[in-house]
Amino acid sequence: MNTRPWTYVAVAALALLLGNPVFAGSKALLIGVGKYELPNNDLPGIDLDIENMKHVSKIMGFQPNEIKVLFDDQATYAGVKAALAGWLRDGVGPDDRVLIYFSGHGTRVPDPRPNATSPLDDALVMHDVKTTRINGKASLANVLLGYEFGDALAAIPSKHILVLVDACHSGTATRTLSLGNRRLGDGHGAVKYFHWDGAPSGGATRGLHVHTGNENYAAVSAARDDEYALATEHGGLFTLAVLDTIDDASRSAKRPTVADLRAATTVYIEKHTDEQSRHHPVADGSKALIDSQLPLVPLRNGNGPTWAALDALAKKGEMLTVKAGASELRVGDEIVLTAVVPRSGFLNVVAIDSQDRATVLYPNQFSPSNDVVASTFEFPSPSMGFVLRATEPVGPTLVVAFLTDKKVNLLDLGVEGRDAAGKMESTFTEVNTMATRALSVEARHQGFAAGTVTINVKPAGN
Repeated sequence: MNTRPWTYVAVAALALLLGNPVFAGSKALLIGVGKYELPNNDLPGIDLDIENMKHVSKIMGFQPNEIKVLFDDQATYAGVKAALAGWLRDGVGPDDRVLIYFSGHGTRVPDPRPNATSPLDDALVMHDVKTTRINGKASLANVLLGYEFGDALAAIPSKHILVLVDACHSGTATRTLSLGNRRLGDGHGAVKYFHWDGAPSGGATRGLHVHTGNENYAAVSAARDDEYALATEHGGLFTLAVLDTIDDASRSAKRPTVADLRAATTVYIEKHTDEQSRHHPVADGSKALIDSQLPLVPLRNGNGPTWAALDALAKKGEMLTVKAGASELRVGDEIVLTAVVPRSGFLNVVAIDSQDRATVLYPNQFSPSNDVVASTFEFPSPSMGFVLRATEPVGPTLVVAFLTDKKVNLLDLGVEGRDAAGKMESTFTEVNTMATRALSVEARHQGFAAGTVTINVKPAGN
C-alpha cells in the first residue's frame, strides 16, 4: 500500500490522451483558497495560481466554457463537494479529460471512520474551515478528507483525470521561511500547511487508495511526505514550475509525459530555492498514464493565451500610437520602435513572439526607470547603450506599449533573469501573471493608454 499523502497528487489524466486534444465532455475545475474564515491563515499569490492554471488549462486544450473556478469564498466545503459531484461529472465520458486543481492549505486530521486503517487522513482546507471535535477528538470541519476525494474521483466516468494539488501536509516546518532566492519576490515563502490546536504531528497517513493497477489517474506530487509546499507573492512554487514546464514544452512542440513533468518541475524548484526550503515532486498513479504524453496546443503564430490577454488588455486603454521602423524584418535586423506619448507617466513596452513568450523590452537592465514625459519616445534611443535586433522564433511578433499615470514597472515585477540578490542577470525579463495583473488594475481606471504594432520576423537571409 502506498501511504504517500494524496494531496500532493498532481493527477495528470487530461494530459494523458494521445491524439486530438478536443473532447466533447472535458472539464477543468480550478480551486484556490488564499483567504480563510479562521484568522491568521491567509496565503499569498493564490489568485495568481488560478490565473496561471487558466493559462495551463488553455494550453492543454480546455475551452473557456469547460473551465470552472472556485476561488476564496466560493471554495467552501459544500461548494467544492457539489462541483465534484455535479458539474465535474455532467456529460463526461470515459474518453474525456478531467482536470482538478487545488491551491491552498493542506493539513492532517484524525480519520473519523470507525474502520479506518490509519489513525490520520490528509485533508484540503476549504475557505470556511472550523475547529471542532469529532468522536471526542480535536479536529477540523469543512475540510475535504482524503477518502472523500478518492471517492469523488472514483465516481467520475473519465479514465483520464488530472489533479494538481499545490498544498502540503507536513507540519514540521515554520509557517514563514526565507527562500534564499529573491527571484520569487521578497525572498520569503509561506508554508501551505494549516496548523491548528491539536493537529497531529508525524505518522503515516492514508494514501489515495490501495493500488489495483486500474487507476484512472496519474499523479505528480508537489512534495514528499515530510516536505512542505511553498506559497510566494508570485504564486505557489509548484504551480510556477508546472506553468514553466508546460509553456516550454508547448513552445518547443514537445509532448512531455507525466514523468517528464515531474522531472522538469523538480529542476525548476531546485533553481528557485535553497536546500532548506526545497521540495521534490513525486509521480504516482497509473504507470501507463505516467508514461503517456500530454496533449498540448502548440503555441504558434499568435495562437496563445498570453498574446490574446495582452492584446485584449491593450484595447481597453486610450489609443497610443506605436510604430516600428518596418513591418517585416529578418532575424538579426535592428528594430527601432516609436511611441507617441501624450502625457507624462510610466511606459512599459512588451513583445509577444510567435511562441507566446512575452518579454519586457522597456524598462530593462540598461534603462531600469520607465518614467516618461510627453514626447515621441524612441526605443532604443542612442543614449540607451544597446541595439534591439529581431530574433527567433520567426513569425509574427506583437509589440504592445502601455502608458499608466500610476507607477507600474514590469521590470520590478519580473521573476526570471535575476540572481539570488535580486540583481538583473539579463537585459530583459519575461512578463508574468503578477505583471499582467498590475496592468489590468490600471486598465480599470482613467490614465491608461495602450497601442500595438505587429512585426513579421523572417529567417535570416543574404
